[in-house]
Amino acid sequence: MMFTKMPTTDFSAFAAPVQKLIELNTATFTKAFELQKATAEKQIAQAQADFKALSEIKDVEALTSFFTAKSEEAKANFEALQAEAKASVESTQSYFTEVQAILTESKDSVVPAVKAIATKTA
Repeated sequence: MMFTKMPTTDFSAFAAPVQKLIELNTATFTKAFELQKATAEKQIAQAQADFKALSEIKDVEALTSFFTAKSEEAKANFEALQAEAKASVESTQSYFTEVQAILTESKDSVVPAVKAIATKTA
C-alpha cells in the first residue's frame, strides 16, 4: 500500500486556514439563521395582530381603513425586502471575498507543505 510508506508529515500548515474557514462559515450561517428567525417571528406577530384587528372590525369604514393601512404596509414591506436583498448580496460578496483572502493568505504555508509531502512520498 502506498500509505504504509508515507513518512511522518506535519499537517499543521493546513490547520490555520481550515479553522478560519470553519469560523467564517459558522459566523455566516449563524447570522443568516438569526435573520431568518427574526423575520419569521415578525411575520407571525404581524399575522396575529392583523387577525385580531380584522376580527374587531364592526363597519365598512373600519374595514376600508384596515385595507388602506395594509396597502401602505405592503409597500413599506416591499421596500424593506429590496433593502434586505441588497444587503444579502453584499454579505454574500463579502463572504466570498473573505474566503478568497483566507485561501490566498494560506497559500504561502500550505503549498510548501503539500510540496514537502509530495517530495517525501515520491
